[in-house]
Amino acid sequence: MRTRSVSLIFFILSICLSTPVFACNSADGIPIQHHGRIKPFSAFAQETLQFISGKDHWQRQSATSFILTNLDHPQTFLKTAFIRVDHPALRKILGLNEQGTNASFEQIKPNVGALTSLVQASSEQRRKDNRPSALQQQAETVYQRMISVQQLISGEIITVIPVEQGAWSSPYMSTGAQADAFKKLTHAYAGKASGLDQEIKHWITQAERSLERGMQSRIKMEAWYYKLQPFYYAWIFYLLGFVCLLIVRPLTQNLGKLLIVAGFLFHTSGLLLRWLILVRPPVANMYETMVFMDWILMVSVWVFVVLKKRTVFLSSGALVSALIMLYAKILPVDQSLDVLAPVLRSSYWLTVHVITIISSYSLFAFATAVCHRHLFLSVRGKQTIQEEQISADTIYRLLQAGLVALGAGTILGGVWANEAWGRFWGWDPKETWAFITFLGYMAILHLRHSMKLNNFALAISGILGFLLVLMTWYGVNFVLGRGLHSYGSGSGGLTWIIYFLIFEAGFLAYVLFNKQSGKKV
Repeated sequence: MRTRSVSLIFFILSICLSTPVFACNSADGIPIQHHGRIKPFSAFAQETLQFISGKDHWQRQSATSFILTNLDHPQTFLKTAFIRVDHPALRKILGLNEQGTNASFEQIKPNVGALTSLVQASSEQRRKDNRPSALQQQAETVYQRMISVQQLISGEIITVIPVEQGAWSSPYMSTGAQADAFKKLTHAYAGKASGLDQEIKHWITQAERSLERGMQSRIKMEAWYYKLQPFYYAWIFYLLGFVCLLIVRPLTQNLGKLLIVAGFLFHTSGLLLRWLILVRPPVANMYETMVFMDWILMVSVWVFVVLKKRTVFLSSGALVSALIMLYAKILPVDQSLDVLAPVLRSSYWLTVHVITIISSYSLFAFATAVCHRHLFLSVRGKQTIQEEQISADTIYRLLQAGLVALGAGTILGGVWANEAWGRFWGWDPKETWAFITFLGYMAILHLRHSMKLNNFALAISGILGFLLVLMTWYGVNFVLGRGLHSYGSGSGGLTWIIYFLIFEAGFLAYVLFNKQSGKKV
């Protein structure tokens, strides 16, 4: 056991170290106006490259270096196979190798007519309030990626020349001393000319003169946020901490706790930075809610560890937190720091309603983690009667607290809906599934209170209940894709959700089989 655990620690570390670490780039701090706000060039470059290619770097080159280098030779963007096209049927329609995942603009262009037809069909479906097919949605995304590449080639998206009032301008779409200076800067960057850092610093100093002091600070914080990658290191430390806690030795147990604390500090710093940069709570899109929910989960874990003296749940919380943050990374959800949809531009309701709902999901997720631990130890005969009762009581209390938060959050959401849409309740898909989730957990707690569920059945029910949360939270937006909450919708990622459901089905089958047969393995 010890050998396997140590091997796993080194495997996780190798994954961490395999991620490219780029040298500090002075060009990262160049201010640019993009998607309705001013941000550092590193943020613009990474978000743009992530959208086009699905990666935050290209061929071991940082996003900033990739874009700035090629701006001096924009036709390179046409030939580079960095447009992500990973839908097999769409690749076939576009005349691409069905086994690949990327293509260049030049490879797609001969069949752009077929792509446009799919996009038009998708628009027609949306006009009729129908959900486009997966193929049509993928065509829309690829079409938008091609537009982004065109904007890079023309340079119109490189809006780095400050304007006191209104939209900033691009040096490639205008003339003048500033335009010539930036073109000279990119030429020097591509050629790695001497004195480049001084030129970049001079440009940044000149640009910052048109910015208010608070904006200057937020740009620097955002550049640091992208360099720090706090959420990436958070899940790495959570997972390493979990592995260390599996080894029943004082040294590794203490190391595991320290690693989890380190992960929590990275986690907290990431949320704090997003809050300061955007001047709003970081709970406005799917990615932010996943990361924030995970943070509330870890706060709940620390409450049990510090106040309740129940350190046994630390490993469960760390593992679930690592998995949630990993899912937030691999699911096709927007991770950028962008302006809010109009309906979300109510800081008060955003704080009260969304945070309350996300807190309920956190408590349910923590309860689900404890449920898995309870069932696994139960079928392996590793729990005493007293430990089993403590575990069941913890699950029950977490579900109670989660239900209260869910009920309060749903009512507050109705108040917000009345303010935003003029009605308290309209059986919108998100509202309907929130109500179904509330009733599901209410039934579990009622059956437990009336002694109809024993400890084992309560743990089974806790896991099944979280599937309702998953449907309300992710499924409505990414599977149904309907309703007034469409500002948070998307597509894709269903494969990873199916993997999760298969795991849960396999786990429940395992514990039920062993419980039924009376085996203790």
